[in-house]
Amino acid sequence: MPDAPANPPRVFYGWVIVAVCLLGISSGPAAFGLASMGLFSDSLATEFGWSRTEISLAVSVMMLSTAVSMPLVGRLVDQVGPKRVLVPSIIMLAACLFAMPYVTQYWQFLAVYLGMGTIAVGTNSVAYMRILTSWFDRSRGLAIGIAGSGTGLGFAYVPILTETLVSNYGWRAGYMGLGSILLFITVPLVWFVLREKPQDMGLAVDGDMSRHADAAAHDSEGMSVAQALRTRDFWVLALIFVGLAFVLYGLIPHLVPMLTDRGISAGMAATIASIFGLSAFAGRLVIGFMIDRFDARKIALVFFSLSALGLLILATSAPPAVLILVAILLGASLGAEVDMLAYLTSRYFGLRCFAQIFSFLFSAVMVAMGLGPLAFGMVFDATGSYTSILALGVPICVLAIGLVLLLKPYAEQRRGGAVSLT
Repeated sequence: MPDAPANPPRVFYGWVIVAVCLLGISSGPAAFGLASMGLFSDSLATEFGWSRTEISLAVSVMMLSTAVSMPLVGRLVDQVGPKRVLVPSIIMLAACLFAMPYVTQYWQFLAVYLGMGTIAVGTNSVAYMRILTSWFDRSRGLAIGIAGSGTGLGFAYVPILTETLVSNYGWRAGYMGLGSILLFITVPLVWFVLREKPQDMGLAVDGDMSRHADAAAHDSEGMSVAQALRTRDFWVLALIFVGLAFVLYGLIPHLVPMLTDRGISAGMAATIASIFGLSAFAGRLVIGFMIDRFDARKIALVFFSLSALGLLILATSAPPAVLILVAILLGASLGAEVDMLAYLTSRYFGLRCFAQIFSFLFSAVMVAMGLGPLAFGMVFDATGSYTSILALGVPICVLAIGLVLLLKPYAEQRRGGAVSLT
């Protein structure tokens, strides 16, 4: 272990790690594979004649294959380290995006998105979250919230960037542009700037050099996977976030088509989609700040209620001005899912097998993320509208609120107290 530096830097390098994780997550499959789909769907339908159900199926294939592959990634992250998983996975994701302009058959389209969910699965947030939990304890919620807001950042800039590229140069240029961001921005940042643990730089968790000797214990505390699976909290967390993911991520690739069906211009629809992303970005920052100071279960109740209200309004014939409010409500509540799941996983089960436990929970969430877009597309193709599937989302959010009340209190480590696992 490197010796602690005599004069540690004033700015804790952990916040640089947070910034790199934020940018890495913003260019992950959730933003580049999912949020971009609504901007490509009309062009793909026009050129190839594919229905919205067929196009949505590609996203579902990506999500479901990710769910199957995720536990393997969690095991690899715990065994070989996050960076050795991240770098090749990001390159593979870029290769998948570069392959899309050459697609001529529907099976090839599905194969590309299958590749995003398998060979590029390591670009998801598991590796980033493992790094963040090693660097932070007292400020873990804020660190995860800032980095996790990368999804919202991606949801904000991907629609505008993609719409600009597609409108001016065609849908193939849109995919090429996204792949270039991964290859020339994300890969160098992860390779040259990211460090897996503070000990690698002679630093300590949270930048607190008085805890430098406790770094090994910090990473070894917690439950095994088998122990976590035997707790009620594990299954309650799974049910809560599976329901929310089905609704919120089912909505994302259909948001722009849903708005244009109501007579809203493509440009305005992309703007509303970007507001949704910016709201998710801001929501994650606020949630991360608050869960370091208050019981995360109470914060969850508030933001899950925003989901129910937003879906209820969206199911009505609301004017464009109100739809902006809906985008804000749903975007803010989106910040309460994967980031809060990562935070609660670390608090309930510790860091000993964090990546593996989180990957099991995240896999269940990914199944819901995969089925959600398909369900939205099938309901639209069958009924000609999204009203019934949106109405179904309201009781699902209410159920999630009720399940939060079943969670037990978790360990308060923020003030430096003794570790106490549920």
